[in-house]
Amino acid sequence: MIRADHSFRFAFGLFLFLSVSAAPAQEPVARRYPLPDHGRIELRVPESWKDDLRQPPNRLPPTIAFSPKSGRPFEVLLTVGWTTTQDRRIPGSREMEQAVQRQAEGIKPKAVEQRIEVKELKGPSASGYYFSATDRAPAPGEYKYLTQGILRVADLVVAFSILTNDGQARTVSDALELLRNAAHLNN
Repeated sequence: MIRADHSFRFAFGLFLFLSVSAAPAQEPVARRYPLPDHGRIELRVPESWKDDLRQPPNRLPPTIAFSPKSGRPFEVLLTVGWTTTQDRRIPGSREMEQAVQRQAEGIKPKAVEQRIEVKELKGPSASGYYFSATDRAPAPGEYKYLTQGILRVADLVVAFSILTNDGQARTVSDALELLRNAAHLNN
């Protein structure tokens, strides 16, 4: 009887494991955020994330903040900007890469990494650069990991920071995927 009971529990446990691991990942949900006089930005956001659109006065560029609806904290911050005069232009690829490299060099003294690699991020209508670094000595309540960069989405520029702790690599990959698939809607 003990053997049969053990076999039943094992088989039931295996069934549950296979059922849970075979469950498809949740599809991100398309959310649209208004941009003063510049249409909207569409982002494919994981359902388990909540958002907060922070719109400063005077029609300045907004910041979209993402955090978990529940569970361990993280922050994904996106500031969406654009040129303000006709004679200014959106930075090109090389300019964005250099700006991200300067950001990486700026945090290097506080980072665990001796060398911080700048990586390219490309999507259907988005392209830019980012880096990831580990805080050598995060204070209580601060995040251990930072992924930061700049992305061009059509004629918008998105500066972003992804702040996480141990065990949240999936959050970083979800955020990079959200950015890779960002779209600018002019209507």
